[in-house]
Amino acid sequence: MLRLYLNGSEVDLYQDESVNLTVQFTDLQSINATTGSYSQTFRIPATQNNLDILGQVPSPTAVGVNLKTKIPAELVNNTIPILRGFCQIKQMYVQKETYADIELVFFGGAVDLKTAIGDGMLSELDLSADNHDLLYAKVVGSWIGSAGSPGPEIVYGLIDKGGNWTFNAPYNYPWTASDGLYLGELTPMFQAKYVFDQIMSAAGFTYSSAFLEATGSETFEKIYLPGLNGSPTPLSSESEEANARAGLTADFTGSTYTTLDLEDEATGGNDEGSNWNNTTNKYTAPYTGWYSINLTYSYDQTGHTEHVFIDVVKNGSTVLLSAANIIPVASNLSTGFQDFVLVAGDTIEVKGNVTGGHGHSIIGNDSTVDGIRTSLEIIGGFPFSGFEVDVARNMPEMKQIDFVIGLQKMFNLVFIPDKNIPNHLLIEPFMDYIATGTAKDWSDKIDYSMDVVISPTTDLQAKRYEWTHSPGKDFISEAVNSNLDRVYGRFRINDPANDFATGEKKVQTPFAPFITSLIPGSSFPIHRSLKQDGTGIDNPPPMLAYYHGLVNEYGTWYLRNDTGVEQTLTTFPSFSNYSVNVPALTSYDLNFGMEAGFIPMTANPVNTLYFEYWAQYSTELYSPEARLMRCTMRLSKNDLADFEFSDRIYIRDSYWRVLKLSYDANVEGVCTVELIKELTDVAICEDTPTSIDERTNIVLFNGSSSASPDLGSQTCCELYGYRWVANTATVGSVTPLYVCRPLNQTNQPS
Repeated sequence: MLRLYLNGSEVDLYQDESVNLTVQFTDLQSINATTGSYSQTFRIPATQNNLDILGQVPSPTAVGVNLKTKIPAELVNNTIPILRGFCQIKQMYVQKETYADIELVFFGGAVDLKTAIGDGMLSELDLSADNHDLLYAKVVGSWIGSAGSPGPEIVYGLIDKGGNWTFNAPYNYPWTASDGLYLGELTPMFQAKYVFDQIMSAAGFTYSSAFLEATGSETFEKIYLPGLNGSPTPLSSESEEANARAGLTADFTGSTYTTLDLEDEATGGNDEGSNWNNTTNKYTAPYTGWYSINLTYSYDQTGHTEHVFIDVVKNGSTVLLSAANIIPVASNLSTGFQDFVLVAGDTIEVKGNVTGGHGHSIIGNDSTVDGIRTSLEIIGGFPFSGFEVDVARNMPEMKQIDFVIGLQKMFNLVFIPDKNIPNHLLIEPFMDYIATGTAKDWSDKIDYSMDVVISPTTDLQAKRYEWTHSPGKDFISEAVNSNLDRVYGRFRINDPANDFATGEKKVQTPFAPFITSLIPGSSFPIHRSLKQDGTGIDNPPPMLAYYHGLVNEYGTWYLRNDTGVEQTLTTFPSFSNYSVNVPALTSYDLNFGMEAGFIPMTANPVNTLYFEYWAQYSTELYSPEARLMRCTMRLSKNDLADFEFSDRIYIRDSYWRVLKLSYDANVEGVCTVELIKELTDVAICEDTPTSIDERTNIVLFNGSSSASPDLGSQTCCELYGYRWVANTATVGSVTPLYVCRPLNQTNQPS
């Protein structure tokens, strides 16, 4: 007998009501679905027991009953749990004024992550506990995860966000011993697992995952989300304002070069952060960063040869801007806004004098030359150090659910609800999950009095499959998009052999490819978030990259400490789409398909997202041996309670996986089952690249060595993205006519 429990209490049901349940594997992958795997409508009597559980819902005057709240629910057949989910009250029925029914809808099975997570942005996560001051020790400590640093959850890396750096003299050096990088020119990079954990926690879920929780090199914990959102420096949580405008309070005619009496209380003046001192007539920089400064000036030296001098001076002696004294009378002239780096505590003032001593030349305020007041305006720009970094504000513009869906599509993840722990998930890549299955012999459970239908998988197939990221906005991505009409790192399968397949199916992530190239003239590989004209990108798309740790192959670089002094560094925090800084054939690549790279490498990695997480799945679907089966089975309550989608179901001479299972929970044993034949022994290709002969730059297959090489086939070489080319080199003791070579492109984009 079927039982329904709401909030742990058993509900009165009408006897023998049909409860048709359908569970299907696709729901475990469709995490953006708005409902669970299955739902069932119950019309229950308004007994006193049910009213005690639900409240006086049939009464139009009922109070204290929240119909918007999910009610935790569980279906049980006798004593055997069937599934766990939640109920929603849909309608109330009143009959003859006194009798009433309550209509419930039960949702269960697949995880309703989309509803649980909602439409919140990454920037809306409460990450305030991880806010930190941008200090040299914390930045350097993040690279190795030292105590007191934000690492390993937050690691600072270098991305060109508009500097358009080059080591080619004489312009645009990214750093030198006398002009090192400021801390704020680095970019916070957020560990993908850290972001995922925050999303799951906020949505009320816990999880277990060998894949997500693995530690060590080349694992998921080494994948990071760059904090790119259009800001050239990390965004602060501090509200301190740096903008100020001060004007000359009276005409100045003195011949001594001195500080002019500019005050923020003059007409049109302002001082948002109390950084202008009207006693000293100086502005003090509240933080280290970029500041835009403009001097507006007026003067009169009519009829005399005297000269007027007006300067903007830093720290009492360094002239940043000067008035241009060319004509006898000048009014409403300005230097225009110019950008300068100021260190916290630097002072800015306006100094000036008039020479000749006749008293006729003046530096004017608004009561003299054409009503134009000599004034100074300072606009605080992006800070470089010494401020608190607001972690949430530095997240890229992206919905939380899109981040989770993006990971699912990249790594072919399945999300399995735990049968015993509410809101607990098992999350693994598809093939890893299938590998955990238990073998079960259901050969004698098929009801052969009913049709057993065997069919090919043709109807599931498309003419073309495509796996791709979303288009990037950086200049390399746009060049690929415009010239090749595709996204960098795409993988595509065409099936010309299937006369019945039509259309296209696309797996597209919301992430853009993280393309790494060398700073021109250097050996430093970084992502260059630049447009075609060399300027920074206003709103970069989210991306993912591997963190390689500190590497020492690139040479010396310089980073300023908290007081602005250059520190000499010989190791560099390295990020790229590859799992190691110098990719080898067996490394991992966060692109789906193989691409020519723009950094030095031994070989293009064979372990792209497609070949690591999707290829076997696709091979089983497209294999000529692929088969679907639909049949009727007699499954006991224990069979159903013990069933997992990872189970390997043995029927006669083959193993199968269940795709869909439908049954009436109140009828013993009769189930309609749809299955797909297991083909894990079918190879992606007959030859698999496993190493490279570095002496000849030739790809070797199937675990062979240079001494006894297996050179593979053209079909498998090209499937994996390598080049099948004519050959003159000797490998082992033979000189084959054709060999498989990696792409190994390191041509530098301009």
